[in-house]
Amino acid sequence: MITRDSRKKLIPPTQLRVKAGFVVSSPEDKDKKIILLNEGELVALDPKSNNKVIFRIRPGNLVGVGALLERESIRYIYQATVDSVITVINDECMESELKSLPVWLLAVIKAISARTRKINESIRSAKTNNPLASLASFCKFYKKDEYLQTKALLQEFSWLTKTPLPTASEALKTLVRRKLVVFCGDNSCLTIPNPEILQIFSDYQKAKDSNKPWHPFNLTLQQKKILVLLSTLENGTSKDATAWMAFFKEHNFEISVADWLQILQFEWFVERGNHLLSLDLEKINYFEAALKYEQNIKGTV
Repeated sequence: MITRDSRKKLIPPTQLRVKAGFVVSSPEDKDKKIILLNEGELVALDPKSNNKVIFRIRPGNLVGVGALLERESIRYIYQATVDSVITVINDECMESELKSLPVWLLAVIKAISARTRKINESIRSAKTNNPLASLASFCKFYKKDEYLQTKALLQEFSWLTKTPLPTASEALKTLVRRKLVVFCGDNSCLTIPNPEILQIFSDYQKAKDSNKPWHPFNLTLQQKKILVLLSTLENGTSKDATAWMAFFKEHNFEISVADWLQILQFEWFVERGNHLLSLDLEKINYFEAALKYEQNIKGTV
């Protein structure tokens, strides 16, 4: 229950009108804060590259979520390009407002924070010699069919992964040719039809780079039929190894011990207690999606 005294302790966000050229946040700021752009435009400038423009922020977007909620360092200088209206949420405001914010808004903030963290982790692990795999890992966190500015996406990816912009552009064109990314209109914006396939594509590229066999594209005809059969079962269906082999035999699949051991390498099952193996439908769906989009992933469309 919020009493009159507790209400007095609430510190509301601060809304400011700033002029073009005003710096709303920078790595030198001691106080961490979230900036919500209500009107106008901000740019992210890289102080380590002579204030090069990395990307632009449009109304409705947030910056500084990772800095305030995850205590990450601020990398960019955020500056208004035109007269703008911003909302500032600092530490004290966040601490007080969290007590009164509705559950749905807390969920949104946490989701933004989690997505920011995942992207940062992906970027750190995506710095490979394969720009295709790296770009796919970068793009996989965007929402399906979300309209993205092509130039801004490439600039941010190029800076974060240290990939030359021309190389990043060629990698993007390759993803477009494979229909994993779709340009809109005059190519100034793009959408991602299926982010899951970008993850699968990235895994395929990494397997190629390490000269390792990639299981989804090395299944025998019988293994593909077993995959289809397993996809009809409920997630978590559990049996021991003997029962699973008997189950396959009931469906006219002759499975030897060697065949069974190879199937286990596909990680279609999760080991449980009492020697039980539980069906992992997420992994089954992963293999089915890879086979469905095999031509796109291999570049034979």
